Amino acid sequence: MALDIQLLRVLLIGNFVLGLVFIYYLFDNRERRAATSLIVLFGGLLIWLLADIIQVWTPANPAPPVGIPLRMVGADITIIGLLLFSFEYTGREDVIRKRIVSLLSIKPVLSLVVVLTPSLDGLLEIATPETVVQGYEFVVTPFFIFHVSYNWILTAVAIAVLLRMLLKGMYGNQRQLFVVLVAVSIPIGCNVLLRLGIIRLDLTTAAFFVTATGLMYATFRLRLLDALPIARQTVLAEMNELVFVLDETGAIVTANNAATERFGDERKLLGTHITAVLGSDAATIQRSGNQNVDIVTEIEGKPRHFTVSQTTLTDNYEMVVGQLLVCRDITERVHRERELEELNTRLELALRETNTGVWEWNPDTNTIVWDEASERLFGYDPGEFPGTVDAFASRIHEADFPAVQDAIDTAVETGEEFKADFRVEPTDGKQRWVRARGIVETGDPNTTIRLIGIQTDVTDFIEQRQALERKNEQLDQFASVVAHDLRNPLSIAIGFTDIAQETQDPAHFEKVENAHNRIERLIEDLLTLARGETTITESTEVDIGIVATEAWGYVDTHEATLEIDEDIPIVSGDNGRLIQMFENLFRNAVEHGGNNVTVTVGRLPDDDGFYVEDDGTGIPTEQQDTVFDHGVTTNTDGTGLGLSIVSDIAKTHGWTVRVTDETDGGARFEFELS
Repeated sequence: MALDIQLLRVLLIGNFVLGLVFIYYLFDNRERRAATSLIVLFGGLLIWLLADIIQVWTPANPAPPVGIPLRMVGADITIIGLLLFSFEYTGREDVIRKRIVSLLSIKPVLSLVVVLTPSLDGLLEIATPETVVQGYEFVVTPFFIFHVSYNWILTAVAIAVLLRMLLKGMYGNQRQLFVVLVAVSIPIGCNVLLRLGIIRLDLTTAAFFVTATGLMYATFRLRLLDALPIARQTVLAEMNELVFVLDETGAIVTANNAATERFGDERKLLGTHITAVLGSDAATIQRSGNQNVDIVTEIEGKPRHFTVSQTTLTDNYEMVVGQLLVCRDITERVHRERELEELNTRLELALRETNTGVWEWNPDTNTIVWDEASERLFGYDPGEFPGTVDAFASRIHEADFPAVQDAIDTAVETGEEFKADFRVEPTDGKQRWVRARGIVETGDPNTTIRLIGIQTDVTDFIEQRQALERKNEQLDQFASVVAHDLRNPLSIAIGFTDIAQETQDPAHFEKVENAHNRIERLIEDLLTLARGETTITESTEVDIGIVATEAWGYVDTHEATLEIDEDIPIVSGDNGRLIQMFENLFRNAVEHGGNNVTVTVGRLPDDDGFYVEDDGTGIPTEQQDTVFDHGVTTNTDGTGLGLSIVSDIAKTHGWTVRVTDETDGGARFEFELS
């Protein structure tokens, strides 16, 4: 028995000294997590230890009165500190409110009142059986049952909170949590064994030596006060982002579930340098300070992109103890951004190559926003467009604007797509065709937020379409001539050939020859149209007098006369096309004016062109507006294509041709140069 007492004394004294040292350290670091609750726990334990030290070192029996209140109050404060620590350690600080702490404080005060008030001696009784090593024991009274039950309940709650966290694996540092749980459970176990009569020596306070040792080990070795609160650890464990806690050297101290799932078991990660996990780019993180850094690392043979947010961890003395890295996987975002960038590049290229601009109209402010391409389409310098509807309308051909306005109104009223083709007249004088398309964005019902769309320069397309329409028209005319006009002289030639063979009359052979001549002329005109030979292939300085003289020689003019004025102009044009034009004019004069007609080529007044006139029968006034149309002729033997070719050649040179009456009644064709 003496040996038991000696051992108990050593444990109590050692525990008391150890508790003093640890509480001094805790007080010096009281700003750190869980330090306050541990101060309360070890403060109560020191009081409890002091009561037991007084008892075992005092031979008097029963125990000195001072030991009883110290033991009761010390036990209450110790258990309250344990409960507060369990909640603070597991991140349940929200439970530790002032009202809760005040209620918990009632029990130590009540114990102190009971043991110090003589009139309340019946609530707490002490027996001195010889079987009790300490020299006394508490009699089982209702208050003592309340005292023990109260402390056991608080202890059970504290252990349950810690055990729940351990079993659910909600804390990254399981070893630290396990040490804490064992440290606080051993004294409680000793007290339970004593109350059940299994042991005779009250080792509860002595067992707190294990508690103090375990908590100190967790503090100094496992960084109990340095680690993040468990509630934050729980949040990090549930985060999709990869979370690493590093020490000051860059080695991984802990990692959340997302990180371990991505890179392997936590045991393989702990102690590994972060560059071995995230790649060499991770070295730039530690040099970057507390800011986001984008890195690329290879996982399973594929590059993954991360944005790493770094927080430097410091202790109470502002010494760096590690780093917290939160890695957000942005691989998909990077891929989308690259795809979007490529799409924008292709879109910009398409807009630039098609000469397309983007526009937006706000009906509330009645303002228009254009990009540079749109400004360029309408003849504005970059940034010059004022953004008003009037500035937009001022550049649209006046004949086209009503249709554009109607299209806008229809789109706003119906929500349908806006469509309009219109001519633009920039200040540089070069007219363009623009095709605009847009959609209506609406907010509340019947409320238009804006119209957005594109507008494209379709001048080449429109001109090609118009040229194609003209070609199609020519083909229609060509088919009409082939089907009708060419058949007539061919029928005549066939008919008179049969008659000539029967009668052998030379006059009939002349009819056949005339029909063949007409067919030949008709074929030549058709070939001119079909080959597109009214286009200019080469423009040079051309003397109208020389061209007219040459063309006269190519036409069967019979007894007709050509007169050319001396001051005939020199023009810029295609020599071959102009010869064709004069051939058709001269042939037309002979066909309509007779074999003895006189044709004159002269200069127009004011030197703005030239004319070709004859002294024949002229062209009736009512037919002068249509003589240049394809297939129109006033001569039964004409093809209806000669003057049409004349008009086409004049247009290709940029000239204007019109027909008037000559002074003496013949036909006069006037060509005004541009």
